[in-house]
Amino acid sequence: MRIANNIPALKTSITLRASDAQIVNAMGQLSTGSRINSAKNDAAGLAIANKLSIQVSGLNRASQNSMDGISLTQTADSSLNTLTAMIQRMRELAVQAANGALSPSDRSKMQMEVNQLIQEINDNATRTEFNKIKLLSGEANTLSSSIIPPDDLGDGIASVLYVSPSVPAGVLNYTIDSPGLPALASLDIAALVGSNVTFRLNEVNVSISQFDTLDVVRGKIADAANLAFLELKYDATGTTGFFATKTAGSTQSISITSTGMPAINTQATGTDAVLSNVGFFNPVNGMPVANFNSGVSVRANGNQVSVTSTGGQVIRLGLKVFFSPQGNGNPSEDFVFGNGTVGAAPPYSDGDPVNAPVDMIAQIKDFGHLMLHIGPNFNHNMAINIPRLDAETLGLVEFTGGAMKIIMEVQSIAGATRAIEKMDKALADVTQVRSWIGAYQNRLEQTVMNLDSASVNTEAARSRIQDTDMAAAMTELSKYNTKYQAGLAILAQANQRPQQILSLLQ
Repeated sequence: MRIANNIPALKTSITLRASDAQIVNAMGQLSTGSRINSAKNDAAGLAIANKLSIQVSGLNRASQNSMDGISLTQTADSSLNTLTAMIQRMRELAVQAANGALSPSDRSKMQMEVNQLIQEINDNATRTEFNKIKLLSGEANTLSSSIIPPDDLGDGIASVLYVSPSVPAGVLNYTIDSPGLPALASLDIAALVGSNVTFRLNEVNVSISQFDTLDVVRGKIADAANLAFLELKYDATGTTGFFATKTAGSTQSISITSTGMPAINTQATGTDAVLSNVGFFNPVNGMPVANFNSGVSVRANGNQVSVTSTGGQVIRLGLKVFFSPQGNGNPSEDFVFGNGTVGAAPPYSDGDPVNAPVDMIAQIKDFGHLMLHIGPNFNHNMAINIPRLDAETLGLVEFTGGAMKIIMEVQSIAGATRAIEKMDKALADVTQVRSWIGAYQNRLEQTVMNLDSASVNTEAARSRIQDTDMAAAMTELSKYNTKYQAGLAILAQANQRPQQILSLLQ
């Protein structure tokens, strides 16, 4: 028996300190709700829980990103619904204008409504935005251009109007043999002065009296040209009129026939663009695209040319030409290219007529640059491709010489009939894009459900590792409190032992 060192008290205090540490740890778990409050609690569990926490936050953010994508596509679809309604209204007007019971003046009023709807289609393309991103103007799809090597005149000669979503970034080589030209006809106006003659300009009747002056005759012809949806310009003397259809193509025609003297019988038709050497496609990654390189089909409608691969991929090109008669009697020099230079057929030169074909490159750049990050980790992306949908890509206008020219015509029965076909194509294009957008929405909605489900399951796994089981922790706290109280009682008895030993000295 010793009194210099109270060994039982020392051993009891060690046990008491351990019980106290266990109580502190249990109280920390109960107060924070977390089983792992520091790395010493469970180093491996902490590492796993941190990775799961990162995954949960990424899943939750990806779910929000996907819902933003749903809102974006809903905005685009709502605008396309309005666009569909406008196209359907124009088609209705075209069907009405194709009825022979209407007069040219009736159709002229319908043309006014068509013109306003076309303006609204362009405005709709520029106004449809989501978070300052213009959805229908091409910002949400391919940035493309057409260039002519070795200089930079290409964008003034042609442009890329549409690219299928499956076409990768790259360049398409092709040659322009000739542009599409409008129907062109001339009329000797001076010969009509002093005559009683009635002639028909397409579907519009023009009656000239022998008492009409040159100015009156010119005025009547100008009114008829407007009703017939023809461009009219004069030579330097103002005695010869040049007529041209407002768009190019083999479906465009001008007919001038008379029922009196002097006799007039003029028939003219336009031409479609001719391209050759089309089909060699060189993607930026160097991998061949068999669908384009093994053979393509080329379909021209005026100056809008669709190049289709054997797999159905489409690159639609627009050549830029407009009517500007020089009055020199040479129709091949009466067309000005989009950058303002004059040339023959094809009118693609720096000022002098050029009769040789022009080699071109259609360059497709930055395809599908609108990407949604719909996953928690690197490169979990989804491409959203909404092509440009305005009046030009739908084939309703052409931009030439820096100005917009409406080519959607319902002022004649023939024009209205062609317009019906044009509207059917435009509706098909818009419907196809809406089907893509609907598919995007369905995919994103499923993505949100999958992400939310994965987030819940991952959170549950992290909770099992890191969160406190309150019932178990409370049981442990009760156990450690009991041990601590027992330790205190034993320590008190151990501290009494030296006093008991000293009693032997009495």
